[in-house]
Amino acid sequence: MPIGLLRADNNLPPWRPGLTEVFDAIVCDPPYGVRAGGRKSGGRKLLKGAVAPYSVPDDKRTDHIPSTAPYSLVECVHDLLDLAAKMLVMGGRIVYFFPVLRDDDTLETQFPEHPCFKLVAASEQILSTRYSRVLLTMVKVGPYTDNIAEAAKIKHLDFRENHLKWLEDGNIHSSVFSPADSQLTEGSRSLRELKPKYRGKYV
Repeated sequence: MPIGLLRADNNLPPWRPGLTEVFDAIVCDPPYGVRAGGRKSGGRKLLKGAVAPYSVPDDKRTDHIPSTAPYSLVECVHDLLDLAAKMLVMGGRIVYFFPVLRDDDTLETQFPEHPCFKLVAASEQILSTRYSRVLLTMVKVGPYTDNIAEAAKIKHLDFRENHLKWLEDGNIHSSVFSPADSQLTEGSRSLRELKPKYRGKYV
């Protein structure tokens, strides 16, 4: 019987090596920290190298709750596009939501890019006066190779540094839920930038 549902961590993908181009489309809604923050397997100590990788004993697997660590939107989208580049057939589509702030009531923002994909649609859904989410549709137009993977990593680092820095520390949560007067500007800087950054566990 074919698998109807597979639950896995895309940061540690379960696919066997060499498996490529098996899906026609990927449709998803990544967590971006407004109500639910992303989590990935491993835990802080394991990811920092404080403890060595381990296997859960068979007698404890039934009630075992895996350790997790924060999973930022930047990293989540990078892993998502990398997965899609490998697993989508040529011409396949990936469709996902991406959050944007609506500071000027306009939709002028830089969206994630990948050498294997071409953006063909961006449909905005206004959620409040402060932020929207945009449904991005991307079509696979090129094969996935090691060189493409390296180029995608460079694009990811550039995007993270120049376009999505405000999402790294949970600032989207502060932007959406902070009092209205914190949205006022002081000179050329927003008071939002001067406020302490929200560092909740689940953001």
